[in-house]
Amino acid sequence: MSGEEEEEWRVLYQETFGYRLPLFHPEHAVFQFQPAPKQKFTDEEFNPWKEAYEQLSRGVHVMKNLEQFVGAADIQCFDHIEEALRFLDENDEGGHHEKLIFLHEGTHEVTHTIRITSDVQILGASGSEDIATSVVLTGRHATVLEFQSSAYMGYVTVKYEVDTEHEAHVAQDMEVDAPRAGEEVPVGEPGGAPGAPGEPGEPEEALEPEKLLEAHTDPTTNCAMIVTGLHVEPIIEHCNFQSGNADSHTVVVKDHAAPKMRNCTCIGGSGGGIIITHHAGGYYDNCEFAQNLQSGIRVQFQANPYFYNCHVHHQGDVGIFILDDGLGHFQNCQIYANQKFAIELKSAQANPTVTECEIHHGMSGGICIHEDATGQFLKNRLHHNEFLAIWISEGANPIVRKNEIFDGKHGGIFVHRYGKGLIEENKVYGNELAGIFVDTGAEPWIRNNHVHSGKQAGVYFYDGGSGVLESNEINGNTLTGVQIRTGANPRVIKNRIWNNDNGVLVHEAGMGCFEENTIFDNSMTNVFIKTMATPVIRRNKIFGSRGTGISVTDGGKGLIEHNEIFDNAQAGVLVLSDSAPSLRGNRIHGNRSAGIEVSSKEELVLAENRVFRNRFGGIMTASCSQASEDQNQVYDNLDHVEKAIKKGQCLFSVSGKDFYPMHNFYRCITCNSSDRNAICQSCIERCHEGHTVMFLKCDRFYCDCGADHLERSCCLRQT
Repeated sequence: MSGEEEEEWRVLYQETFGYRLPLFHPEHAVFQFQPAPKQKFTDEEFNPWKEAYEQLSRGVHVMKNLEQFVGAADIQCFDHIEEALRFLDENDEGGHHEKLIFLHEGTHEVTHTIRITSDVQILGASGSEDIATSVVLTGRHATVLEFQSSAYMGYVTVKYEVDTEHEAHVAQDMEVDAPRAGEEVPVGEPGGAPGAPGEPGEPEEALEPEKLLEAHTDPTTNCAMIVTGLHVEPIIEHCNFQSGNADSHTVVVKDHAAPKMRNCTCIGGSGGGIIITHHAGGYYDNCEFAQNLQSGIRVQFQANPYFYNCHVHHQGDVGIFILDDGLGHFQNCQIYANQKFAIELKSAQANPTVTECEIHHGMSGGICIHEDATGQFLKNRLHHNEFLAIWISEGANPIVRKNEIFDGKHGGIFVHRYGKGLIEENKVYGNELAGIFVDTGAEPWIRNNHVHSGKQAGVYFYDGGSGVLESNEINGNTLTGVQIRTGANPRVIKNRIWNNDNGVLVHEAGMGCFEENTIFDNSMTNVFIKTMATPVIRRNKIFGSRGTGISVTDGGKGLIEHNEIFDNAQAGVLVLSDSAPSLRGNRIHGNRSAGIEVSSKEELVLAENRVFRNRFGGIMTASCSQASEDQNQVYDNLDHVEKAIKKGQCLFSVSGKDFYPMHNFYRCITCNSSDRNAICQSCIERCHEGHTVMFLKCDRFYCDCGADHLERSCCLRQT
């Protein structure tokens, strides 16, 4: 082929179709742009311009100005798409024309809904780099386009524009029809006086005009495009959809329809983006739903679509709304910066699968699951949301598995008001509040998660929350690893809780059963029980705290049994301030203060414990303590406190300011020390020899004489 002939084919192709590149059409509903040829062709070589022209030449053309068309003389051209469709239908029997329409550059207005009932193919045709934006199909009075067949459409913008003049007339008519102040209205009619025909005096709820309009609003009418009907599976690609109707969605898919939409957009709608309803489905690949005033995607009434690699962002409401038995599969989607939650599930049987999605920067939060909804949320990343990453409430029972939930400006997962769910194998970290909250009758099963590096608690149960916390790794949280309060009563089993401020905090009448956990290396206390809390602490390993192993204070109670409590920086178990736990059958050893220290006036039980090799002593009780001791084995403790006193050493030599060894302490009247100044027995006998002194009590203290807190220097410390 000569260069001149090749150029002739290029010119003819581009003047006929407008495209900058060769568009191949190898089979029905398949259109593929090819790169522009970079070399000249010989007679034997393939010419893409000629091949593309021949594959597309069977189509008909719709354009605004027929006079400007310079393509081949035998090509059919029409002013309106309705005429082209009618022509193709009338000439279908002979098969002379393929059902292919090229909709050329410009705005094509339609006065009524274009219903596609055959396998026609509609393509936007333009020399623009963005073909779809330069080819616009628009209508004002009804839905623009309705697919009732497995047709094809590509590279077109479909826009529904509200007829503002018509809307104004409707509003005016409503105003005329509405009763005016003081006007008499027949009894029993909407907006009328109380009463109903045959039942005078009974009130009937008045309906305002806005509510009357709302009652007749159908979110599946007056939109850019509807796809409807069983076995209706059109292919729609590289199209834009827009709508100015605030009462509807831009695109409606319903009644078993299942389109294949690729590389399409629903952006800037006055209502929602796309609604898929009444058993509809479809496959939506690489589509964008953005800046709609309502939800970007709505799925309901057993619809079951598949969304892959879509972007859902900057909606005025939720990003994706699943309700009324809606299903669906959402994979590898970006869902972000929506005004409310990224995804909301509402109502029983709402049950989508959301997997490998990026859900972030939501103005309200990530995922909201409520009103008995379920759903599976797998391998997603939720981060930088303004509110909770996942909210589960009101009987909802989802599966939340293998997600990464991090850097939220609120909490991670909140299970609220009788919510349930299986929460497992997630990584929850770096959130401003708790990694996981559970409250108000909620009872999730939380297992095999890693909850770490939160700015507050790791897992927080309160206000009657319960459920199971099993086999989780909970570490590095700024406050507590696990916190339980106000009647919460979870079962906490086989977790590793470490390197938090407090490992476990149970307070304000909190309960809970802790079994077979490993609680270690926390900064303050491994287990802290206070303010009328009554947990069961059973068969745990509690060690390596930089404070005490277990502290019970301020009226705390509970059962502490069969635990191994060892190698804590202070006491193994410390009981203070009117607390009354029961300690039974524990092994308490190797702690750097005493094994068990009791300074509480309440009755508590110490039975069958083995207490050995603790630094200060085994079981040490303060004055007035009422500890009932039964069959404890106390042996091989290092007894540094007793040994220091026997050697005449100041107790400060074994305690410093970091420990409060339990022993007798005194006040020196001569030195005018106060009740707050504790002086050990050795200092009384040496430093304050011959002074008037007063025995105060046996309790926990460090020696203020040895600490040089008195005016008189400690003799024993100087030597």
